[in-house]
Amino acid sequence: MFVFTRRRLLSLATIPAAIALAPVAVRASPRPIAEEGFVPIGGIEQWVAIRGRNRSRLPILFLHGGPCEAQSPFLSLFAPWEERYVVAQWDQRGAGRTFGKNGTSPNMTMVQLTQDAIDVTQYVLGRVKAHKLILVGFSWGAALGLNVIRQRPDLFYAFVGTGQPISGRDIFESMRLSAAARAEEAGDAQAAAELKRFAVSDFADMTKLHTYFRWTAPFPNPGPDWDFIGKLFGLLGSPDKPASAAAADFFASNPPPDNPVAHPVCLQKLLPYSFEFDARAGGLDLKVPYFVIQGRNDPRCPPEAARAFVDQVRAPAKNFTAIDGGHFACLSNPTGFLNALESDVSRLI
Repeated sequence: MFVFTRRRLLSLATIPAAIALAPVAVRASPRPIAEEGFVPIGGIEQWVAIRGRNRSRLPILFLHGGPCEAQSPFLSLFAPWEERYVVAQWDQRGAGRTFGKNGTSPNMTMVQLTQDAIDVTQYVLGRVKAHKLILVGFSWGAALGLNVIRQRPDLFYAFVGTGQPISGRDIFESMRLSAAARAEEAGDAQAAAELKRFAVSDFADMTKLHTYFRWTAPFPNPGPDWDFIGKLFGLLGSPDKPASAAAADFFASNPPPDNPVAHPVCLQKLLPYSFEFDARAGGLDLKVPYFVIQGRNDPRCPPEAARAFVDQVRAPAKNFTAIDGGHFACLSNPTGFLNALESDVSRLI
């Protein structure tokens, strides 16, 4: 910062007029971007938001987790991201605001969501007038993201997985065995027996789905994610008193799966893809740089498995970083996540 003292101002007065009147280059003020609305994607209207303090910054498309856990009620959590990047959000088919617009969507498959993500990417690039962006996938979104970059690597500077699952089958088995043990400890022998023989295909049966989620262990309390989950519910409110229209759509598309009268259709359709996912099934050769930034205490997607996968992958550039936090570390520890992301991306662009 330059401080103009009285003596300095007097000295400036002696500058020849021709020089004093010369045009001075002025740095343009950053132009923010903040838009949201429904876009024709995959035959239906899907909700997309694009936000950032400076529209000339590098764009990111964030793929939310779940499946079916839309980000539209939680945009305020991305304020630190929006200081550094232009961040695009998308409520996926069957979730959040997209559900609110369309109800239950047709073609609830991983293949269709992969194509949807590609179409959303192209829409965002057109809006921000860029040729490529960084794709960030969280949890389910990190599984989806690997499919996306394998199909259209030309659209992305890099893919960043966080809460990165490697084996959906391993996650399912861990949750299933934990649920069976909890039912057994509570003396519900029938539920314990059912859970011991529960298969991924049983999610097609709504009654069995309810049983599975009734006994599935929540995130540990106390644990690395618990305080942050409380913050999420603060932004949501409750099904009876949602905090916003986006929160109302979130609850409508994603009712509590342990409630025997609820019909979480989105979960029922997409959970089998989630639990059958194997990051290695598409091969170990990736055509875009691949970075994983994982909470070191993630209770759902072990960082050790993610690190081992990164070690196996062959990509133009790759890196694994563990940061403080659990499954939601990218949002509960935004400074740690964004610093790691900046370190990874600075080598590329």
